[in-house]
Amino acid sequence: MGKRKVAYYDVHVGVEVYKIRNRKSMMPLYFRRLSPLIIVFLGLFCVPTLIAQQEASSEIPRFESEILPIFEAKCLVCHGEKLQQNGLDLRTRDSLLKGGDTGPAVEPGSGMESLLYEKVKSGSMPLGSEKLTNEEIEAIRRWVDAGALKQGEEGKASLKSVKSVVATYRDVTMSILHVRCVVCHGKRKREGDLDLRTRASLLKGGKSGPAIIPGKPEESLLIKRIVAHEMPPKEMQGDYAVRPVTLDELDELRQWIAAGAPTGEEDVLKVGSGPDPLVAEGDREFWSFQPPKRAQAPKVRGKDLVRTPIDAFLLEKLEAKGLSFSPEAGRLTLMRRAYFDLTGLPPDPEEIEAYLKDKNSGAYERMIDRLLASPHYGERWARYWLDPAGYSDSEGKVANDLVRPQLYRYRDYVIRSFNSDKPYDQFLVEQIAGDELFDYKAAGELSSDQLSKLVATGFLRTAPDGTFDISENFIPSRMDVLADQLNIFSSTVMGLTVACAQCHSHKYDPIPQRDYYRFSAIFRTAFDPYDWLLPNRPAEGEEDRYNARLPERYLPHTPKAEREAVEAHNAPIQEEIKELERSLEEKAKPYRQKLLKERLSELPEGVGEDVQEALEVPAKERSSIQKYLVKQFGSTLEIAKVALEKKFEDYKEEAGKIKKAIGVAKKKLKRKPEIRALFDLGENPTPTHVLLRGDYQNLGGRVEPGVPSVLRAGLNPYKVIKPGWTTETTGRRLALARWLTQSNHPLTSRVMVNRVWQNHFGRGIVETVGNFGRMGAQPSHPKLLDWLATEFVRQGWSLKRLHKLIMTSGVYRQSSDWSSSHAEIDPENKLLGKFPMLRLDADAIRDTVLKVAGRLNKTQYGPAVEVEVQEDGEVIEKCGDQDCRRSIYILQRRSTPLTMLQTFDAPQLSPNCLKRGESTVSSQALQLWNSKM
Repeated sequence: MGKRKVAYYDVHVGVEVYKIRNRKSMMPLYFRRLSPLIIVFLGLFCVPTLIAQQEASSEIPRFESEILPIFEAKCLVCHGEKLQQNGLDLRTRDSLLKGGDTGPAVEPGSGMESLLYEKVKSGSMPLGSEKLTNEEIEAIRRWVDAGALKQGEEGKASLKSVKSVVATYRDVTMSILHVRCVVCHGKRKREGDLDLRTRASLLKGGKSGPAIIPGKPEESLLIKRIVAHEMPPKEMQGDYAVRPVTLDELDELRQWIAAGAPTGEEDVLKVGSGPDPLVAEGDREFWSFQPPKRAQAPKVRGKDLVRTPIDAFLLEKLEAKGLSFSPEAGRLTLMRRAYFDLTGLPPDPEEIEAYLKDKNSGAYERMIDRLLASPHYGERWARYWLDPAGYSDSEGKVANDLVRPQLYRYRDYVIRSFNSDKPYDQFLVEQIAGDELFDYKAAGELSSDQLSKLVATGFLRTAPDGTFDISENFIPSRMDVLADQLNIFSSTVMGLTVACAQCHSHKYDPIPQRDYYRFSAIFRTAFDPYDWLLPNRPAEGEEDRYNARLPERYLPHTPKAEREAVEAHNAPIQEEIKELERSLEEKAKPYRQKLLKERLSELPEGVGEDVQEALEVPAKERSSIQKYLVKQFGSTLEIAKVALEKKFEDYKEEAGKIKKAIGVAKKKLKRKPEIRALFDLGENPTPTHVLLRGDYQNLGGRVEPGVPSVLRAGLNPYKVIKPGWTTETTGRRLALARWLTQSNHPLTSRVMVNRVWQNHFGRGIVETVGNFGRMGAQPSHPKLLDWLATEFVRQGWSLKRLHKLIMTSGVYRQSSDWSSSHAEIDPENKLLGKFPMLRLDADAIRDTVLKVAGRLNKTQYGPAVEVEVQEDGEVIEKCGDQDCRRSIYILQRRSTPLTMLQTFDAPQLSPNCLKRGESTVSSQALQLWNSKM
């Protein structure tokens, strides 16, 4: 809505003239054209009423007397001392001006434009049946129109008048200097010995003197350099992904310096152990926010059907409906089921024969043990972790979709972890904070265990990230990478839609926007949008067209043998490349001399010789005249190879052959071994602020690192303890890992056992595996979920023990026969009165085809197998007629997914997949019938 225009129209009644304030909803009144009768009517009835109304409203309303009583009666229960939904506090005028997650609640002088008026007028606020009356709504509008004044004030209130001076300082530092300047004048790099991150460092300045002079903006070097277009330098803007300071930003800098460059004091939005005004105590009572409660297995009539306590929990609900388990499946059916569940492959004929011959009791249990010990178990169940983790072998986001050549190490870490039955709590700690578990920079040559911990942090490097392209490497894109990674983490590990609170407080769950940014701050010491590291670079031999000069987010701590092998491979190739480059230079010399002579001859007489002489003198030894000549004519006389190719056709032909040979040689080079890891960038990270409406230029209050306030019941608080090592690290992520792996955490064990259940039965006990909040599904068997969660912890967080517990139960060993009573009473089979019919997923289909054809290469681990696009558009792996490896080892590139896997519903990871979809389309049959594979 635009600003309301106030117009005054003359109303002539006799000789009196009255002014009537016209509201936007009224049509213009052309009273001079009205008939005398109407004018008399207005004079007798309307005008006295208007005068009375004007006299009645001559008293300017105040917040304390007119507005606060309305709020006390109807609004403060949600926006008062104990609770402040969406960060909004209605107890004072200043808190209204400050507003909440979406900004100021009122705009002084503009009642109808104010968010508060909009909410109460529409009836969306307050919640419940008791709405504000028309008179109360009108009172709020009149108060805001009159200036939103509080007791003792005269004149219009101003939003700026209630903002702390630190807001200006915060905007100057975070929205301007951190965005435009600190890449060259900050923690990592300080051109001219200048640090622009704090007021103190601005006053200290660098080699040229103080950057600012408080009270004197036009005398401040900072302003002078910006006005002269020297900061940030034009030639560096593309290299470091920065843009020039805008006119509005320059004006803000001037105002701040003119005001004395005040720092002020910034309130930090802290959360203690006491009552939280943004989270009601009643919200904490929701089932998933409470620690799991271990129930005793219920007594059931069908005791003979109970093989494990799992069966008792399920039978209790079935028997209440007059149902029971279906008969046990046949031995071959159970064998096939178990093989595909645990290895993703069918049994060999020899294995089938041996199993059928084993008539001793416990044959089924022994088969389960063999499968859990198989190396193929880790390959199968790693996929069930990699999908939620968002694993992909390419960056995505931009068209080039750069390959991640080192992320396979993380994939291999996951496979090895499942095969070794690494306790789930340890598995999480290593992935969240492996770099904070030991002093890796001071460790020298790392052991395999230490190396594994660094590789594990690849879990936090899976989100799509196009910032390798410098044209995409700006603050909003960096923020998106962090937001996607938080989304992956929270949905996979915590089963919460924390990402919904990025732009405003969560609409359904008690997660205020403040808590989203507190949670984000835990990761900001590694993913600092204002101190960004490149995620990737082109492979050896590929053209680096991105021209980025930022440091990279890789660690060089790889096994010595691997480094030496690559160096040995590359050494002769690099020597070959140098020889070719020398040959190219020799070819260019005579042509360069010829072209130089031509250019010198075009200069004024005598000048050419002087310029040539000046160029031959070392830069430090040149006279002032020589320096001038080089500055004026040096660029003209610099002859690039491109210029030679344009000028001389014969050189172009010879150079083309050599350059082609260089390109072929470079493609033979192997990339230097590295680890795609996440690691802290050290102490004094950039402060984290709430971003109002998710806008990086609209800063709210500063926050400290923390976890969602709603998760407090029975837990030790999140507490950061900085490791006392030489390696700079804050300990924030390690504190998160310790907090999450408490034995009674409401979510960690529940979420994981629910995912395991889903992958065995096709549906989780909680169907929405990534959403345990209010809008998620209620658990079908809440007591069973909690029993499994607590048993998982009691068994040392062992996934293999959890598998065996589930797979030896009676419910798992049922047949899939469908009785009429089951179909009528439980048509969706939510009570599991039979084993559900499950389809093979894409990986299992492809791997099975290869195995039965005798073409499956069972080699484990290592770099991803490359893919190629056929003429008909089909994407296949590069194995030709030779043995092909399992699907988990094929390059999982976002832009060119393997056609067979894509056809059978392999997920598009944007950013992750918690449960694969199932489709039935003609392309699946055509793929199996027509594919060359």
